[in-house]
Amino acid sequence: LNATVTVHKANLDAIAHEASRAYLQENPELTFQYEGFVNDENASFLNEEPSISTTANASSPAGEYPITLSGGADLNYHFHHHGSVLTIGKTTQHLDLFAVDSNATYGDEPLELEGSATSGLPVHYSSSDPTVLEVNGTQLKVRGAGVAVIQAHQPGDGNYFAAPDLNATVTVGKAALDAISHEATRA
Repeated sequence: LNATVTVHKANLDAIAHEASRAYLQENPELTFQYEGFVNDENASFLNEEPSISTTANASSPAGEYPITLSGGADLNYHFHHHGSVLTIGKTTQHLDLFAVDSNATYGDEPLELEGSATSGLPVHYSSSDPTVLEVNGTQLKVRGAGVAVIQAHQPGDGNYFAAPDLNATVTVGKAALDAISHEATRA
């Protein structure tokens, strides 16, 4: 008496691990694990291991990207691939330049504001007292004598967190006013 026995491949799950990184950083090493080995076997018994990849690269914007597994071969195992997600989060930035004259006199021409952020995003300015110094783009219009704190800020975007604000105190002095008397005669 003869019998034919068919032995089917065992199912082997290849499960990708979640991963994360900040914007403009290199992708971390992508990893996965197996579930379903039989007879005390492990990955060293496989003819070919699956490959793991993602569509994200170092310049990919913040968001979620698929981590996928493909391939893998063995005479005794049938692979089931389970993907995961690479999460790219916002990154930090800071203001690396903020310059403004700290003194002015009422009647002076507008003061120039200089600022830049490490992200390359535009820097915005505000004045604690627009009756002394009024912000107009990258200039401060001198409106009156007094003291104003000028704030430089960059609010961030989808890839960058807000930069810590920088402040500068500007003192506007009173304009010199000469009172000149004229000779007068009376009839």
